[in-house]
Order: sequence, then C-alpha cells, then structure tokens
Amino acid sequence: MRPKLELLGPVASVAAVVAIVVGFSGVARGDNGNPVRGRKVFLKANCYICHGGRGGGGMCPSLRETRPDDKNVVRNGTPSGMPAFENILTDREIEDVMAYIQSLRTSSEPTFTHWWEAVPTQ
Repeated sequence: MRPKLELLGPVASVAAVVAIVVGFSGVARGDNGNPVRGRKVFLKANCYICHGGRGGGGMCPSLRETRPDDKNVVRNGTPSGMPAFENILTDREIEDVMAYIQSLRTSSEPTFTHWWEAVPTQ
C-alpha cells in the first residue's frame, strides 16, 4: 500500500520534507529562538515602553546599539531598574526575545507593529 503522502502529489511531498527538516533542525523547536515570535513577545510584554518601539531606546538603553547576549538579563532583570521576567515569560519566550534582539539592525529584523497579527507584515 502506498503512503497517502504520495497520493497527494509532489507539492505535498516537498511540504512534508520541509516540515520534517525544520522540525529536526531545531528551528521549529526554537532552540535558538525565533525573532518573529520574539518581536511579538517584545510588544506583548510591553518592552517597547522602556526600550522604544524598535528597540532604539527611550528611558532605557537602546537595544539596537548594545545588544545583550545573556538571556539572564531578561530573566533576572538588572540592578539599574529592568524588572525580572522570570515569572512572566517562559524560557521559550525569553529565547525568542533574545533572538529578536540579536536580529536588530540586520536583514532578518522583523518590523511589524501589532503582536496580535497572525501573519506579521513587513
């Protein structure tokens, strides 16, 4: 008996292979975080209130100039006033926010303005 996938044609076969590769590469699991999801968390968690809408600073440091690479800054906060998000964000959300911060000023920076958008627009 042929697998059902073959009956759907080559497009479905390619889509299935892509889904499998993405799943095994860690991208789907967010091992390194996802900047699009991170942008959503940045907006939803109101990070923009202090760090600016695009992370360019405001009453707090610009994340576009100096990007922290330690997720413990987000998790534990800082003595200078940043609150701890350990009990607010999941580990996955923290990884995603860090991926977003690392994407700032690169070609992969997501720039949508509504966290509730199902498919962010650029």
